[in-house]
Amino acid sequence: MWKNYLKVSLRNLSKRKLYSGINILGLTIAIVSFLAISLYIHHEWSYDRMYSDYDRIYKINQEFVSGAEGQMVSTTPSSLVPTLLEEVPEVETGTLVFDLSIFSSVLVDAGLGNQEENKFAYADHNFFKVFDLTLLTGNPSLVLNEPDQIVLTESTAKRYFNSAAEATGKSLKVDGADYLVTGVMQDFPSNSHIDFDFLASFKTHRHGRNPEWSPSNYYSYVKFQEGFNLSEIKGKIDQISDKYFGEAMKAYGFTTSFHLQPVTTIHVSDSAISTIKPTTDIRYLYVFGLVGILLIFIGIINYVNLATAEATERNKEVGLRKVLGAGRSQLFGQFISESFLLTASSLLFSLLALFILASNFESLTGVPFDFNVLFSPLGVFVMAIILILVSLLSGFYPALILSNMEPLKALGKNIKMGGGAWLRKSLVVFQFFVSIGLLISTIVVKNQLDYMQTINLGYDREEVVALSYHYNMRNSIKSFKSEMLRTGVASQVALAADMPIHIKAGYKIFPGGDNDKEIMITGYSVDQDIVKTLGLTILAGEDFSENDISRTEAYEKGFDFSLILNESAAKELGWTPEDAIGRKVSLGEEGLSGIKAVVEDFYFNSLHHHVGPLAIVVDPEQANVILAKLPKGNPSENLSKLEVLWSSQYPDRPFNYKFVDQEYARMYRSEERVGAIFTVFAGIAVFIAIMGLFGLVSYVALRRTREISIRKVLGAKFEDVLKVLAADFFALLAVSAILAVAFGIWFSKEWAKGFAYHSDVPAWVYLSAIFIVAAISFMTIGFRTVKVYIQNPAKTLKDD
Repeated sequence: MWKNYLKVSLRNLSKRKLYSGINILGLTIAIVSFLAISLYIHHEWSYDRMYSDYDRIYKINQEFVSGAEGQMVSTTPSSLVPTLLEEVPEVETGTLVFDLSIFSSVLVDAGLGNQEENKFAYADHNFFKVFDLTLLTGNPSLVLNEPDQIVLTESTAKRYFNSAAEATGKSLKVDGADYLVTGVMQDFPSNSHIDFDFLASFKTHRHGRNPEWSPSNYYSYVKFQEGFNLSEIKGKIDQISDKYFGEAMKAYGFTTSFHLQPVTTIHVSDSAISTIKPTTDIRYLYVFGLVGILLIFIGIINYVNLATAEATERNKEVGLRKVLGAGRSQLFGQFISESFLLTASSLLFSLLALFILASNFESLTGVPFDFNVLFSPLGVFVMAIILILVSLLSGFYPALILSNMEPLKALGKNIKMGGGAWLRKSLVVFQFFVSIGLLISTIVVKNQLDYMQTINLGYDREEVVALSYHYNMRNSIKSFKSEMLRTGVASQVALAADMPIHIKAGYKIFPGGDNDKEIMITGYSVDQDIVKTLGLTILAGEDFSENDISRTEAYEKGFDFSLILNESAAKELGWTPEDAIGRKVSLGEEGLSGIKAVVEDFYFNSLHHHVGPLAIVVDPEQANVILAKLPKGNPSENLSKLEVLWSSQYPDRPFNYKFVDQEYARMYRSEERVGAIFTVFAGIAVFIAIMGLFGLVSYVALRRTREISIRKVLGAKFEDVLKVLAADFFALLAVSAILAVAFGIWFSKEWAKGFAYHSDVPAWVYLSAIFIVAAISFMTIGFRTVKVYIQNPAKTLKDD
């Protein structure tokens, strides 16, 4: 029976090529979009689930609290994991990871000269017990057991030694020190939050040999015994925190605690906590999932609209079948089989399209396209569900309408399908609502991205180059800075601990001197030229000078030192910029700090966060970045001169630079990706909706051919006919626009919640989205109207 259904379905679909083509194309695009979004969400959601017993692996974060203010950091002291292994029986194993790239890059030499590397970390001997990644060579229990041992990833081993086998047992120089390659591991998976090229033995590091409770610079992971009780473990960790850490922190006015985080939630966690790799806002995954479902529904709506509109063209077929004895269930099965055939064809075309567009998918989403996921048991199950649900949802209502016809009425002329019109109108409204809504969302996201790129940050980021340098270069960096200014390769130069786009160091101002308040503050260690180099605006006081000694020197000699506050810090302390000048504050060490100036607030973090209080201190001993303002002119020529100077001073160190403005833009890569994805899928939604509109207008025009011919004979012009065909559709578009604007207002408010600073959404955002859809709809209706209007009325009326 089903064989016959499919045979008849093929015959019917081949006769109605326009109908079949529109449906297959619409469903194919919808399914491609849904599968692509599903692959992206699956990848982001699958982070760190490749490890055995991943549900027992937790990362430990540390929280510092002062008064009502708290700050969560992702690193902990080196003593924490060893202590947990000794004092908490539920801890099966644990490991420490020290990401050296937080502080500086390293120089690696395998005999062919130095290469600068940024993905370098120290890991202790338990690393492969916690994260059971595949080692191509070496014993996982031994590869990191002794000092000066190192494990390379497979791609790194190929870069330096051609293969994993050739790398093992060889020696590498890292910043001049010899490391023995004891193993080669597979590259970290793309869905791992850990991503390094080199893992050196933590015993090489001083805190690997002698763990301490300060500083908190290390990523800590623990793996618990099976059947562990998380609440009991939390209590024990709190006791350890109080025992070893509490009193020391209280002396500084802090309380501290440790928090357990499942390793599988790191990638979709709070972006305020720094991680090894950039995280994903979980809200985006929910939004993309919703978009994928909506696109599937738009494709289904196309089918339902066209099938119900076409029902009057198939009335004779249905009537004749019933007269010949076909039952309702048989007719129902026939039309469902047509839907199944269309959906199956669309699914096959979707898989082919995904294969062709794999590279575009990767560039758009930033994640690899994995066909293994698509054809895994889960992927096959999802595709089977899509096939069944889309077939049933697409074909059920048309099959119900067509199979319910009475034979005599079905064989008559001018049959009207009860209920079909209102359903088609409702579905058209939904299609246009989704299309306009996605366009509004796209423009809202783009508007915020433009705002973030054009906002006045309060400092000069144009033509400012950042050059990272190693701590062993600090003795010579001052003379190199002088040479940069003398030769004119830079107009201004300053040394700093960070680029101004993201200043990370946390400090605290204590009661003392002229201040009786206690506040959390961000500290920026720089040299005396930072204000001039970044073009900061001084509201009161005066800039640093060569007479200002560094904080490190002041502490060593027991002197006071000067600092500069931003507006927010002065306000938090209860002073105007003018009042703050000359006052003394305490940063918790011996001696006091005199406030030399107050600068206008500038954005030293992502616009997701408010500008907080900031203290700028002269302390070049803590700096590791040169900020150089290039002179006016050709940037390429200036960079070439700078490279020559760098190479003459540091011939063994590669010249690697970053433009501050480009690094600022990279901070919003996640938002840019969201905007790009919205743009693509908004365009897809509009395309599918317009394609469905084209099919509907075609059928409406076909049914009203006689009416149009009569109007033309009576003198109607083209625009009159266009108004007749467009009136109903534009009424539906108006309803859709109202709903979409309401959605857009809600979306813009929700989107803005993720930013401390955001642009207002002007009315043109909503109007432009409506105009785009209306204009495309008008052109579609106009194109179809032309084809009907140019037909010869005599021929059309003769057929009746």
